[in-house]
Amino acid sequence: MNKQFTWYFVYVFAVITALLPRVVFAQDIDAIKSDPNMIWGQGIGENLQAADDAAVKDLISQISVMVENNVETTISNEQSGDEAKTSVSTTGNLRVSSSVSLSNCKRLVVEEDRFVVVLRYVDRVEIDKMFDARKAKIEDLISAAETAEENTKIGDALRNYYWALKLTISIPEEHRTKMVTDDGKLITTDLRGRISTILDSVKVEVRKIENTEDANTVELAFTYQGRPVTNCDYAYFDGYDWMIASVKDGVAVTELPADAKKFMLRIEYEFQNLWKSDPMVNTILQQMPSRLPFRQWEKRVDLTQVAAVEPEMIKTNKAATKELAKEMTIDTLAACNKKEVFNQAEVIVPLIKAMEERTYDAARDLCSENGWKWFEKLVKYGNAKIIERNELQVSSFANGYLVRGIKARFSFKRNNKSFVEDLVFYIKDGLIEGINFGLEKNALDDINNHSMWDAYSRLVLVNFLENYKTAYALERLDYLNAVFSEDALIIVGNKIPQPKVAEVTAVDAESYEHNKLTKSEYMKQLERVFAKQEYVNIQFEDASVKKTNRTSERYEIIIKQHYYSATYADKGYLYLLADISNPEMPIIHVRVWDENRNNLMNYGEWVF
Repeated sequence: MNKQFTWYFVYVFAVITALLPRVVFAQDIDAIKSDPNMIWGQGIGENLQAADDAAVKDLISQISVMVENNVETTISNEQSGDEAKTSVSTTGNLRVSSSVSLSNCKRLVVEEDRFVVVLRYVDRVEIDKMFDARKAKIEDLISAAETAEENTKIGDALRNYYWALKLTISIPEEHRTKMVTDDGKLITTDLRGRISTILDSVKVEVRKIENTEDANTVELAFTYQGRPVTNCDYAYFDGYDWMIASVKDGVAVTELPADAKKFMLRIEYEFQNLWKSDPMVNTILQQMPSRLPFRQWEKRVDLTQVAAVEPEMIKTNKAATKELAKEMTIDTLAACNKKEVFNQAEVIVPLIKAMEERTYDAARDLCSENGWKWFEKLVKYGNAKIIERNELQVSSFANGYLVRGIKARFSFKRNNKSFVEDLVFYIKDGLIEGINFGLEKNALDDINNHSMWDAYSRLVLVNFLENYKTAYALERLDYLNAVFSEDALIIVGNKIPQPKVAEVTAVDAESYEHNKLTKSEYMKQLERVFAKQEYVNIQFEDASVKKTNRTSERYEIIIKQHYYSATYADKGYLYLLADISNPEMPIIHVRVWDENRNNLMNYGEWVF
C-alpha cells in the first residue's frame, strides 16, 4: 500500500511540475497584458523563430506611431475575454505612420506540442526615451538650419528645417504640444513659417542669356535677403522634362528652348535623395513620404527681364583669389615682372575657345601629357559648357602658375542633373599641366583666413583639396593611388541596413559602421564605384585646418563633404591628415569619413 502511494505521489508531482511552468508563464503573460504600462505583441508559429518574428511584427505594428496634424493620438491595450490587443487610434483626414523599433524589448516563450507562443513586450518608458531622442534630433536639425541660413546656405537650411518639421509631425500630440519656441509658438507652426519665409525670400533674376539656333543658355542669380545664395538645389522645366540643377556661390545655369519667354523652377526643400544619409530621418520619412506643400517653392522667371546682377559673393570670391595672388607676387616673386606673371593667362584663351567650339583636338598642343589626360577627362565629364569668364587671377605655384576665373556647367542627361564648377588651371612651362574644380567660396575663405600661415602654404592646401575633389569627379585613380601613402589609415563609413523585425533594436538612433581598408582595398572600391556611376561630384564647405606642429607641413583637415553620384548621395565629414611639403604631390596618411564631426577630432593624436 505504501509502495503504491509512493508511486502515485511521484506521478502527481511530475504532472504538476510539468504543468507549473505553463501556469507561471500564463500568469506572467496575463500580468503583462493587463499592465497599462506595457505594450505587447503576440505571435504563434511552428517554431521559435517563426513565433518570435510574428510577435515582433505584432508589437511593432502596435507601437507604430500613428500621427496626424492637430489630432489626438492614443495607444491603448484592450482585453475582452481570451482575446487581447494593443491599438493605436487617431481621428482626422490625413493619417501617416512611422514604424519604429525599440531596445530593451523582452520576450516570453511558451512551447506547446505543435506550436510555440511568443510574447514580446516593452515598457512605455522606452517609447518616451525614443521620442526624447527624436526631439533631441529635431533640436540639432533646427540649430544646423539656423547656422546655414545665417550663411545663406539655403539648400542646407531648407533641408534641415523640413526634416525637423517632418520629425516633429511624427511625434504624438501629447509630446508635440509641449514642443514650443521661446515665445510660446508651436514648433510645427514655427518651422512651417521659417520654410515659407525662406522660399519667399529667395529671388531669382536673369543675369545673362546666350542665344543659339536651338537653345538659350540662361545664367541666373540667386539671392536671399539681398545676399547671394551659397548653395541651393532646384528643378526647372525645359519644355520637355524637369531638369535638376544646383546653385553655386549665387550662380546657376539653365538651358531652354530658343523661343522660350519664361519658365518655371521649383526650389528643392525635401531632399529625398539624402534621406538615407541620416538613419533616423530615413526610417521615419520613408513611412510618411508625402511632400508637405509650400506654394512659395515655385518661381516664374521672365526671360525678357535681364538684370545686371553680380552677386556680392562672386566679387568676394574674386577678392579672395586676388588676395592670394597678390601675396604670392609679393612674397615669392619679388624680382619677377608682374606683367609676365599675368601673361600666363593667355595660355587659357585658346583652350577655352576649343571648349566652347568643341574642337577639343585644337587644345592638344596647349597641354602637357599629364595636362591632356586631365583635359580629356574634363570634357567627357557630362556635357561641359563654359558659362562665365571673370577677370583671370594668377598665382605663382610650384614652378608654375594657377589661373582662376572660368566657370563651367556640367550636365548629365540620363539623370537630368547639372553642376556649376569653377575651373582652376595649372600652367607649367607654358603648357596646361592640370585642371581642377575650384573649392566652394566658404571653404576657400576658411583656409585663406589663417593669416598666421604664409600665403604659399594656404595656396598649397587649397590646391591639394581642389585636386582631391576633382580626382573623384574625373575618376583619376592614378592620382588617388599616388597621393595616398602605402600604409595610409583609411576608414570608410557605411550605413548599417535596417535590421529584420525580429532583431528589435533602436533603429531610431544614428546607425553607421566604419570599416578600415588597406590602400589596395580602397582603390578597388573606388574603381567599382567609378565603373557603375555616370557621375560623381563632391562639394566641400566649412573647412577646419590646423598644423600638427610649427615646423612641419603636415596638416589636419576636417571638412564637410556633400557627395553626389547618379544613384546615391550623402553628407558627412571628411578627416584628412596630409603632408604638403611637396606641393605637386602631397601625401595623405589618414583619410576618415564620419557622419559626426565630433568623432573626427582626435584621429591625428592617435596616429602620431
